[in-house]
Amino acid sequence: MPSWFELGDSCPGATRVEKSYFPPSATCVYGTSRSVDYIPWLETLILTVAIVLLAIMTVAGLVVLGSRPPRYDQAALGELKPRRPVLHMLGAAVLGVVTVMVARPAIIIAALLGGPPGGAAVFVIVVLGAIGSASALDRAVGPDRGGSSRRATVLVVTGSAAMLILVIATWRAYEEYNTLLGPGWAIAMGAGVFAVLAGVQWLGWP
Repeated sequence: MPSWFELGDSCPGATRVEKSYFPPSATCVYGTSRSVDYIPWLETLILTVAIVLLAIMTVAGLVVLGSRPPRYDQAALGELKPRRPVLHMLGAAVLGVVTVMVARPAIIIAALLGGPPGGAAVFVIVVLGAIGSASALDRAVGPDRGGSSRRATVLVVTGSAAMLILVIATWRAYEEYNTLLGPGWAIAMGAGVFAVLAGVQWLGWP
């Protein structure tokens, strides 16, 4: 995309830029009578196909990760872990706080520098990292032996989606703080949502 910071570096003499992130396109507008495509149509076509394929692969990967049955380590099959739901919920609460505190500034900065595609890419990266941490937590203090990537995926994806919906629904109050971290209630809600989801998993869901 043309530089949003210094328009003259990308479109010398242009009065404004018209751009779309899907399909990716940008046009340098000069006054009212002339415009020049900044991104060629062939590049727009290639980028559109690439975005669609990446989105399909990401969603399919999360579905496969979340639906994979547990694979128990043969060495651990004879070892029954003590039931520790409180530790699991506390660990999930900490994970929720860390995820929210890392995700929000990272996504905001990425969105400013790379637009919606940059923000979406960083969101996926944070979610995948959180799923790895949730899997390790589940193996250590989760409901059964060996851990479950399914539970970890459901925990992080559902918790992140709930936080995203909450922030969007209360954006007016959220933006008043005008900071990368936002209000403190969002951090507390992140801990609560993740802890509740971890507790529900001890009831056999999913």
